Amino acid sequence: MRQKKIHNGGFVLVEFAIALPLLVLVLYALGLVSVNIYKLGKDQLADYVLESEARYAMERITQAARVAKEIELEGSEEHGSGKIKIVYHAVEDSSDYYTMKDKSPKYYLYSDRDVLETRIFVSYKKKDRKYVNLYTERKNNIYTNPITGENFFGDTTLNHLDFDLNKTKKILHINLEMESVVTEHKIKIATAVFMPGYKSE
Repeated sequence: MRQKKIHNGGFVLVEFAIALPLLVLVLYALGLVSVNIYKLGKDQLADYVLESEARYAMERITQAARVAKEIELEGSEEHGSGKIKIVYHAVEDSSDYYTMKDKSPKYYLYSDRDVLETRIFVSYKKKDRKYVNLYTERKNNIYTNPITGENFFGDTTLNHLDFDLNKTKKILHINLEMESVVTEHKIKIATAVFMPGYKSE
């Protein structure tokens, strides 16, 4: 008896023709899931940056305001935000070099002294930037490192920074609003700072 040879090459081609589109669909779905996971992670990181920068900016201002002796407020019509100059007490380490009259060994006298420091917070937009950020002014109208914005993990913009000073009660009201450039989510923080050392004119 002769055995019949079974040719199933045609069946393999049909199976491949059916499996290939299914494989493409599976890879496409996996690609979509990966892109969505990446976008979700990027958005969450950008929102975290927004919250961190807003809280950090508020802490910097309130810490200086708590020990303020003098405060100057200046509005900005361009951004609807303000500029605040805070003069406060600080402690500086100092050392004086002394020589004894009887030519005994020289020595240093270490002490702490009370000095006045100035901190200026201002909302500012650089020429090459589309967004307003919060800066500390080192010299007159020179802004180098921003307190907010220009973050690699998620850029932010300062929408409003408003100050209201009650001189009789020695209370400074601060309203801050920031927005994430990536997610367009906003955060608002408002606080009031009591300044026991403030001296009104």
